[in-house]
Parts: sequence; structure tokens; C-alpha cells
Amino acid sequence: MPKAPTSPPIPLNGLFPIAKPSGPTSMAVIESITPLLLDSRLFDDPDQPRIAKPKGRKRNAHHQGVKVGQGGTLDPLADGVLVIGVNRGTKHLNRFLLCTKEYESTGLLGASTTTYDSQGPILSTARFDHITREDVERVLDRFRGQIKQTPPIFSALKMDGKPLYEYARESKPLPRAIETRECTVSIDLIDFQPASSVPGDGGHTYAWPSARLSADDKAVFRRLTQLVHDSNATADDVAVPVPDLAAADVAERTPAGTRPPAFTIRMTVSSGTYVRSIVHDIGLALGCAAHVVKLTRTRQGEFALHGDEEALAGPSTAGAVPAPAAQVDEEEAANEAAPASAAAAPGPVTGAIPWAVWERAIAERKATLAAEKQEAEELRAAGATGEEIAAQVGRGAIYARRRAGELKEWETELLKRFQAVDTAYVHNSGVKR
Repeated sequence: MPKAPTSPPIPLNGLFPIAKPSGPTSMAVIESITPLLLDSRLFDDPDQPRIAKPKGRKRNAHHQGVKVGQGGTLDPLADGVLVIGVNRGTKHLNRFLLCTKEYESTGLLGASTTTYDSQGPILSTARFDHITREDVERVLDRFRGQIKQTPPIFSALKMDGKPLYEYARESKPLPRAIETRECTVSIDLIDFQPASSVPGDGGHTYAWPSARLSADDKAVFRRLTQLVHDSNATADDVAVPVPDLAAADVAERTPAGTRPPAFTIRMTVSSGTYVRSIVHDIGLALGCAAHVVKLTRTRQGEFALHGDEEALAGPSTAGAVPAPAAQVDEEEAANEAAPASAAAAPGPVTGAIPWAVWERAIAERKATLAAEKQEAEELRAAGATGEEIAAQVGRGAIYARRRAGELKEWETELLKRFQAVDTAYVHNSGVKR
């Protein structure tokens, strides 16, 4: 029988994982859940004044008294584990940038793109109807263990603040060689799917992007490839693999009616690995082409997309409100605090809060706001005084009402997965809280 989790003190300071959906940016996801955090008693600190949200965007930003950040951005296409830090938890997010991560990615054969995924225009196409599952299995050995990678040179890379393709357009040499990254990769093929011919036949329904790179942009890419080759000519680095831009275009559907197959790989990678590059390079290694159509981060550090749900469903403090944080004597805390260099010990593998939980909470809050607005309008129509209106639907009354009663579904799910951090740390001038 699993033990009931200990409720962390409020206001909460720590980390929790959410399951980001494909589509929105990581920042948009944070901004959509932040109003829920502000409304919740779990993050209410009566000693912390609420401050206005600052202009501009920072990775770890104050939102009216609650500090929120994330431990490694996921692009809009990607879904999966997104680690959120709140208050003191934001100081522990850097370790998630450097930790080992796990991904599952689906690559669609036959076309390479400028971004190495389905968000960019097609760069080149190649025959795909001869590729088999065994072919993919054979080339994976090239991507296991210690490998060197060059980032996507057309879309992502900058040098001295300037995109590389601008150097190519201006026919200027690169200031220096492009640095490759040394990465550690464990990779396995978990699926190989032919394309669907008729609905429900079990095949995939992915399709190539409709946009194509123009002839002028292809010429820029050729010049950029040469610039990269020239800049690395004296460097002890691997050659940058590139698609064959001179090859004739291939149609997405063969004369026999066959569409490109897709393959899904599971990877455990070290920090800084370009996951899209692996899929792109697998396509080149097959003598074909490939781009990412689905990318899921299944684990980041101790947080997994799917954790031990049986343990989470066991005895818990669901519905119970955690106690306020105890006051700590500074001298006592200084004597008991760990050295500043000590890393926080990772906890057990914890599953991410499903996005459906947040969707229900966001919809519920929207309905609550509409009901509160209607209530205020009815009070005004009934001739209530300003004091009467403030007493019932003023800011203080509204916050008190929203925080009353049992914990909401999302609050309960958060507490099940929450990893609290120590709110006292040692500084040269003493203990800070």
C-alpha cells in the first residue's frame, strides 16, 4: 500500500510537470494556467504583496506575486513533459536544461524540410517506396552512442547574431567554423507504418507540407552549404549532411497509389541534442529524406509523461488544504541548511498533469468569471451601493470565494505530483527565505 504523500506547506514553492499539447508555444501554455495559480489558495502568500505583471517576457516572470518559469521550452509542434517551477522552484529549473531527456518522434519519409519538421517548406524530395522497416533498423546503429551533430543550418543557426542564410544571400564568408555538438544517444525503432490507403486500414494519415522552397531560396541554401563546408575545412569536425537539391522532384503518391511510410523512434539523449536532426539524418542515411511530423518529450529528469498512476490514485490528501509554511528561525536554518553547492535530490518518477485537466479548469474559470460579472451587473441594476457591491463581488470577496471549499481537480492533481523545494538557502550574508 503506497504511503499518503505529505502535503507541502503553502504558499507552494517547487516544481510540477504538465503535459503540454501540440500547437501552442510553451509560453502560451504558462500564460493560460497562470490565472489559475493566482486564484488558488495554494500559492497565496498574505505577506507577499501582489505586483503588476511586468511588460515584456522573461523565462521566469513574476505574475502579481507568483513567480512562474519552465525548465526547457518545447516548440509548438512538440508535446509532452513541460516542467513548471513556481516561486523558489524557479531557482531549480536550470538542472532540467542539463539533464537527460527521453523523446518519441515520428518521421515521414520522402521529403526533407528547412526546419527538419512539418512546420517548414519542403527542401527536397526522394523516392521512398523501396524503404523497409529493416532498412531503418540497419541505419540506427550510426546514431547510437557518442555522435556529433550540426544544427539545422538553414533555419535555426545564427552567428554573431546574424542568421547564416543572410551570409549566403550576401555571399559573405562565415566568421568562423560552425561548432558541432557531441551528444550521447540511445535509440530504438518502435514502429514502422505504411501510409493509409483507405480510412480505417491502420495506416498513418501524415502528409508532406504543402509549401515548397523557391528556386531562389534553394540557390541560397546551396551557397550556404558551401560556406559551411569552407568554414569547417580546417576544423576537426564532421561534414554537414545535406539533401540532394539537384535531384528531380518526386510526387507524394507513386503511380501505384502508394504514399510515404512513417517510422517512430524512441530516444534517450543528453542535453543539447537536436532531436529533429536525428530524424533528418536518418532519412539521408537511407538515401532518402525525412522530416519530423510528431515529437513527444516523454521524460525530463525525474518527471515522466506517464508516471505511476496506481500510486497517484492511492491514499492521498486530495481535497485537504495544505498547512501554511512554518516560520523558520534564521539561525537554526543556517545551521541545518545544506551547502550551497549541494544539488536537490531528485524524487520518484512522477507523471505529468494531463492537459485535459487544465482545459477543464480553464473552462470552469471562464464560466466563473462570466457568473461573477453577471452578479455584479444584477447588483448594480438592483440599486446596490458601492460598498454592498464591493462586499459581494469586490476583489477581496471574489478571491475569498474562489479559494473557499474543497480543492479543485487541478489543485488535487498538482499536489499529487508536486515536488517541494527548500525555501531557505545559504547566502554570503546569511540565510535567505
